Amino acid sequence: MADVSDVIVVGGGVVGCAIIWELTSRGYECLLLEKNENLVSEASSGNSGMLHTGFDSSANSLEFQCIKHSFPRMFDLLKGFGLPYEKFWATMVAWTQEQVSKLPIIAEKSRAAGISSASEISLSELYRREPGLSRHAQGALWIPEETVVDPWLTAISLVHDARRKGAVVKTDTVVQNTCKADHNQYVHVMTSRGQFTGRVVINCGGLYGDIVDKLAGLQHFSIVPKKGQYAVYPKTVKHLINSSILPIPTDKGKGEIIFKTVYGNVIIGPTFEEAISKRRPESDSNTIQRLIRYGESCVKGLGGCPIVNTYTGVRPATEIKDYYIDSYPESGWITVGGIRSTGLSGSLGIADKVRKLVLCQHNLEPSRAKGIELNKMAIKFLPPGHAMIDDVIYTVTHPITLCGMDTPMESHL
Repeated sequence: MADVSDVIVVGGGVVGCAIIWELTSRGYECLLLEKNENLVSEASSGNSGMLHTGFDSSANSLEFQCIKHSFPRMFDLLKGFGLPYEKFWATMVAWTQEQVSKLPIIAEKSRAAGISSASEISLSELYRREPGLSRHAQGALWIPEETVVDPWLTAISLVHDARRKGAVVKTDTVVQNTCKADHNQYVHVMTSRGQFTGRVVINCGGLYGDIVDKLAGLQHFSIVPKKGQYAVYPKTVKHLINSSILPIPTDKGKGEIIFKTVYGNVIIGPTFEEAISKRRPESDSNTIQRLIRYGESCVKGLGGCPIVNTYTGVRPATEIKDYYIDSYPESGWITVGGIRSTGLSGSLGIADKVRKLVLCQHNLEPSRAKGIELNKMAIKFLPPGHAMIDDVIYTVTHPITLCGMDTPMESHL
């Protein structure tokens, strides 16, 4: 049958970009459909750009499994593509005695998972490593390997490499309906730009993943969006912290982190708030002021320093605190939903799991030769808001990249 893709990926966030890269590299003919004009425009354009080791994730969770598989592979990819990253490590600081009691529990959980060598450090060691911190800390945990990347550039490089290996990407393409006839092996996807046909459809719809699933007659989860806000400081204050300063995590998440981007901006966030809409809201001035006060209480040198930007993100959370990845061979469908704030960290692990589902549960073999080699990319920022990779121009959609565009790439490689 002419013009049939092996796989159609719906959604061009970081997870969709990782999946189309993985499958194209393994020899599948892939098509990516993105409803927005630009890729990486929804949840993935409002994250922190941090690669987490998974030290505080449940060892039995799918999230943890994907992060654990993804983390070592991500460094090979970053080096192979020539992308910027920095291992700034992380320091979890307890500001009260009640929080101190949780440090050994977190450290033991991390060691038991075998993914991080987190260890308690003395206050004298804390202030030796982080002299810019306020002097009311009560305890600390040192967490190696926590890393920051350019989250937009990482996602875009994945889809760009998939394209140069033969993948097709269509933006401004809204999926409107799907159908799979019982008598054949094809799934028809009706969109605002016509019909596309594939053997397997992968739903990476992010914030709209539950809506996309309904088009296939599935309804196993609902998106319950959570809003996060960030305050961004100039690069002139980057000397104030040497690692990412983490709070003690709660049931809601990792909490509000003080961290440096790969380009040197200092950021405080994200918050964890109920979101009324799946659309990205504006920053709230009261919340931003609270973030500023929190930053000044933790890092003394931030007092009086003006912020240069704010931004928000919306997480595609579900009713459960884990990823939802499942396969429906009878429908020619794979759902990748509930990929919360760790989507960047777990993206390559998610992509590998999806590849195995395509191969083993859908019995779909690659239709061409593999192309798993990693080739360095020629990347050039084009202010005020574009980047050229090789000879293709992309619109930058992430504030971290936009704030860092005046920093030479070479200084981070």
